[in-house]
This record gives sequence, structure tokens and C-alpha cells, in this order.
Amino acid sequence: MSDGPLRGQTVVEFGNLIAAPYAGMLLADMGARVIKVEPPGGDLGRRFGPFQNGESVFFMAVNRGKESLALDTKDRVSKRLLDNLIKKADALIHNLRFGAMTRMGLGAERCLELNPRLVYAAVSAFGSTGPQAARPGIDVVFQGESGMISITGAEGDGPRKTATTIGDYLAGTNAAFAVAAALAESPRRGRRIDVSLRDGLMAAQSGWNAIHFASGEQPPRTGTASPFLAPNQVFEASDRHFTLAVVSDRHFELMCAALQRPDLAETYPTNDARMEKKDELTGILQEIFTGQTAAHWVEVFESAGLPSGLVLTLAEAFADPQAQHHEMLVEYDHPVAGAVKATGSPIRIDDEPGRASSVPPPLGRDTATLMRELGVDADTVSRMVEEGKAVVFDA
Repeated sequence: MSDGPLRGQTVVEFGNLIAAPYAGMLLADMGARVIKVEPPGGDLGRRFGPFQNGESVFFMAVNRGKESLALDTKDRVSKRLLDNLIKKADALIHNLRFGAMTRMGLGAERCLELNPRLVYAAVSAFGSTGPQAARPGIDVVFQGESGMISITGAEGDGPRKTATTIGDYLAGTNAAFAVAAALAESPRRGRRIDVSLRDGLMAAQSGWNAIHFASGEQPPRTGTASPFLAPNQVFEASDRHFTLAVVSDRHFELMCAALQRPDLAETYPTNDARMEKKDELTGILQEIFTGQTAAHWVEVFESAGLPSGLVLTLAEAFADPQAQHHEMLVEYDHPVAGAVKATGSPIRIDDEPGRASSVPPPLGRDTATLMRELGVDADTVSRMVEEGKAVVFDA
């Protein structure tokens, strides 16, 4: 989105794997110029498969719209170049391990000395300060220590994690939001943003936390069912699974009318009554639902104004007409990988989705251009490439 609301803003990203790269991509989708600084070996995400013509689709999933500056940050020329880059930038975002940015001479204090108006955002496992700040972490650890794993799964089963690394994507979203908010400040001043992956997961389960705060007890694992409302879960029809969400007593009356079962409305008139006998009610409904296809029930309930839908595979989800209307599947031509499919932006402004200005960059695609832009002559660029201190993409 070259004309997006963040046009004219330059963000420097020291990103690895998912959290900061995803934040950088969201900012690029909104029009920011995002310069991704990578070591000569590249972001670790470039090593994760599957691969398409040697390019990681894992990396490409969270790095569109960026420029790639690949160099050895320990080199004296690189240090001078990065100082100049920080001085010109509007924001910096990173998710490198604890202390790494400080060891490179790019900790928050020094960067804000170089550029007092810089928005400096650190995404980390447990936060930049505190007794556990230096601990290493990864998504499954955050899900476990946030309490999320303890409330996920079906009753009687062991705890379960979510399929996706939700902590990374949520932290990236939180970081992008905080950076955008700080960039909107007028007059703008330097800001230090601290985003913890664990904190993000704890905040994302606020409703479940509230049950614990009110009762002092651990919320039970309920599988696909809601711990607050019934019926509100996945059911199995004659051919496949579907979802049904009843969120009020009026909804339940509408459901009973659609099923031609007024007796259920009399037996379970309130949500408290339905929750008290949830297993009994679920069994009755499940027996009814096995008599017809999932598509039949979704049509019945949507006609009655009730939230309901099929449980889709990924292929079905991206083929869905509404998802296509919102351009949630995008395709582009990559200079190395060729034709690539990717997830579109979940954000729309003026009825247009966020769109990156360029494809995910091959390693070092913009190194030579950026080095010259920042005052490094062509001979020095060539020497650094020969010495393995910089990578220039050769199409």
C-alpha cells in the first residue's frame, strides 16, 4: 500500500523468524518503508522449509514489502552505515535475543542518542526488564507459562497448545500497533516500546482470566465448547463438522424454533440452566444433527439469524467467496521462487486491503543500493562482498 497511512515513514527491522518480521510486514502493508537488516547468513527463517526453488516459503510468509540489507554488523563500515541508517529512521523494531542489540552498539539508549525522535520497539520473550528478562523462550514455552495450555483441550484429555504459534503473531501485531501509535504522536518524540510474547498471551485470554479472578478456581478445559455459553461449540453432522453459537436466551429460542423442538426451550430456558446440564443438552442436539448434512444445518441456522458455519480445511477457507472478496489469498512472482501464494492482509482501509509494495526480498537484494544511499562507495561495497561481510543479491 504505497499510499497507505504510514507512507513516508522508515522502519528499520532487525527481525528473526516471526514476531518482529510479522510486525515489520504489517507496517509495510500500511505503506511504511521497511528496511530489514540481516546477517550475511540471513534471517533464521530463511532456513525453514518447505522451499520453493530454494527460497523458504516460511520466510516469505512474513517478509513481503521489505528491503533486505545483508551485512556483518561487527564490521566497522557496517557500524558507521547502521548509525547513519538509525539517524534517518522513524522507527526501529527487533526481536533479537536478550542483549544482542546492545552488543552491536544498537541498544535503546544509544539509538535514542543517535536519533532522539526514534521509536524503538523491542519484542522479547518475557520483556526487556525484570527477573526473567534474560531467559530464552519460544512459543510453546509462552503458551505454557501464560496459562494458555492449561485451559486448552477437551475435558479428560491432557493440556493442548494451539496449532499456530499464536504468541509470535500476536506479539507482532501488538508491536506494529504500538509503533503506529507512537508514530502518530504529534509532535513526535523518542519512545521505547517493550512487547513481551508471554504478556500478550496472558492478555489474550482475559475472559478466562476473569473466571479465575472471580472464583479463585482454574477454568475447566472445554474442548471446542464455550466455558460461558451453551450450546456454543463444534457439532458433527452426517458428513462433517460445523459450528453453532448461541449467545443469548433469544438465540436459543430461535434455535429451538428452527429445529421444531419447543420442548427444549421449556426445559432449558436460561443460559444458567443450559450450562448446568450442558452435557445432557449437547447429547440431545448431537443426536439431532447426525440426521442431516452440515450444509443443511448451517443454512437452517443462518436463516434463523444464528451464527453457524462449516469447519473448513485450509484449502476450503481460502476458496471461500468472502475470503476471496477480502483478498486473503494473494499471488505474486518472486525473482527466485517463481509464482508464490501467500496470506493477504487482514486489515482494510478505505475498502482496500493492505498491500506490500514489493515481494519478500531475496537475501541482500537491496544491499548495494542502500549502502550507496548511506554513503558507502561502490569499491567498499565490492570489497565487503568479497570478504563475506556483505551479501548482494545477484539476479
